Order: sequence, then structure tokens, then C-alpha cells
Amino acid sequence: MMSRVGVLPALVTMANGYCGLLAIYKTADGQFYTASWLIMLAMFFDMIDGRIARMAGATTRFGAFLDSLSDIISFGVAPAFLVKQIVAPIGFHPKALAFMTILFALGAMLRLARYNDEHASSEGLDKEEGAVSRFDGLPTPGAAGVIASLVFLAEDTDRLFDYQRLMVAMPFLCVVLGCLMVSRVPYVHVGQRFLRRRDFSYLFRVVVLVMAFSFFPHEGAAVGFVAYAIVGPILRPLRRTRQDDLDDEDIGPEPDGTKENEA
Repeated sequence: MMSRVGVLPALVTMANGYCGLLAIYKTADGQFYTASWLIMLAMFFDMIDGRIARMAGATTRFGAFLDSLSDIISFGVAPAFLVKQIVAPIGFHPKALAFMTILFALGAMLRLARYNDEHASSEGLDKEEGAVSRFDGLPTPGAAGVIASLVFLAEDTDRLFDYQRLMVAMPFLCVVLGCLMVSRVPYVHVGQRFLRRRDFSYLFRVVVLVMAFSFFPHEGAAVGFVAYAIVGPILRPLRRTRQDDLDDEDIGPEPDGTKENEA
């Protein structure tokens, strides 16, 4: 028997999937700028559907599965197809291009399947019904955001510089992002980690960032998503070193055995 369904959260989740499907159609029509916008709009719906479900008391396993199905369209297939279509005219080898972009989509698929198996019981909650605060591997919206924001930047008519050359590197970036998604590199949950802080100095820094983003939205989006993607691999060795130091402190100094020998 099917479990209950939260209608409003499900509609928001389906809006995510709708944006992903529409991005694919727009990509096929050569409207790459619009397609990248739609992928980022899908991220907005993906960000709020779980919160709406919790506010409405309608968190369900159905919602979790529907969310993953929408995510594979919006953050797996749509970005991969976008890269394929925008890079193909450059003269990239067709088989190599297909391999690299499909690898991205498969990485997103595996990432979502592993997340559901290990963590998700319903929208935005882990198996202990607590809010998810950390991810193993780059989240699929983050990976898709890197692709969409760079296309968004390259297609901007009022850009500061000529970013079209970045498109040559996009297939290789797909491979890197696909590997990061299936990795165990830790990534923080942006909403849980940063949006709940309440100190005044942090508020001022957010205001400055929002102002910078309002003046340079294309560059700001690209820098933000790329920074999030690379911060995990960069900080991982530092986290390991810190954890090793904590473990050494817990163990404490080893006894030299002098008193035992004298006894």
C-alpha cells in the first residue's frame, strides 16, 4: 500500500523536475543561457521542498524518492546534455565528449542512490529524522551549479571578459565533478551551516556578498559554485590532521612502565 503524499511539497519537487526537463528542451533548441537559468531555478525548488514538507508536517518517503528522480533530471541529465550541445560545435571528439558527459550523469545517479540508501528517510532528513548537515561527496545541485553557472557566465552578453574559452574545458570538468560526486569528500550543507548563523559581523559579510552578487551576478554565481566544489578536496587534509591531533590528545601520553618495573 502506498504511503501518504504531501501534495504541496510534491508539487514543489515536481517544479524542480519540470525545470530540468525544460532545460533539456531549451538546450536542444540552442538556448543555452535559458537552459542554465532553468537549472539554477531547479536548485531553488530543490532547496525549499524539504523545508516546506517539514513546515507542513508532510515529510514522506514518497517525497524523498520523487526528489531523487527530479534531481537526476535537473542535476544529472540536463547539465550533461547542456555541455554536450555547447561543446560539440567546437570540434571536440564526439565519442570522448559523449563518454565524459555521460560519466557526469552516471556520477549524479550513483550519488543520489547512495544518499537515499545511507541517509534519506524523507525530505531533508536522515534516518534518525534529524536535519542533514553534512554530505559525503559533492551534492548533485552543487555539481550542476558549476556547469550551469559557467555556461551562464560564458553566454552573458555584458560579461567583463571573454569566457567562451572555458567551454573547451567543460568535458574534463564533467569528469572531475562526476568523481567528486561519488567520492567520500565531506561537504557542508550550506543552508544548515551558514544561513542559521546570527552574529552581526557575519551579517555584514553576507550583505557585502549580496551587493557584489547584485553587480556581478554571472561572475558571482560561477565563483560561488566553483569555490564550493573545490573547498571539500582542499580542506579534507586539514580535517584529517585536526582529527588526528584530537585522537592523539584523547589517547594521552603512553606510560613508560618505570613504576611497574620497580614494583
